[in-house]
Amino acid sequence: MVQLQVGTCERVRRSSARDTILWDIVLTLLGLGLACGITACAPKLVGPTNASGYFFSLQVSDLPLDLRPTGAETEVIVRVQDARVQPVDGVPVIFEVEPGWAQHASVSPSQVTTRGGMARTVFTARLTGIVHVTARVDNTTAQAKIIVQSPKPSRDEQLRYGAPAIPRNLLTCCN
Repeated sequence: MVQLQVGTCERVRRSSARDTILWDIVLTLLGLGLACGITACAPKLVGPTNASGYFFSLQVSDLPLDLRPTGAETEVIVRVQDARVQPVDGVPVIFEVEPGWAQHASVSPSQVTTRGGMARTVFTARLTGIVHVTARVDNTTAQAKIIVQSPKPSRDEQLRYGAPAIPRNLLTCCN
């Protein structure tokens, strides 16, 4: 008995000029998307300030914050630079929490002098909500929105305090 194997032949297709152009467009758009994504996260510069002509940015370390029994804390950073994009030392920066939150949130210290072009303070909240922190350099201000939320309950807390009941057939117990 003789068996014949039938195979298929496909013509190898060379890439055309059209395919090359499409590939170049895809790579360009991908590169632009990555570049824009990176710059979108960069802090916005405020300035120049009236008195000194400085530029500065305001950043918050961890967002959103989970409120714990001891409160919620995060670092707030201001970076100050001159017109030549060099960090500036010795610039006073004033931090403050919006007046409506004065009883429930604070920044400490509230006035910091830049070192290495940076001024740092610690924001603390004792209540959930949206808090605006303002930084002032030479009478020019920048504002950051800080979200303080209730933490998600752990699995133990969910089981203990009213998580949906788990059907008995899905539970395994060891005696």
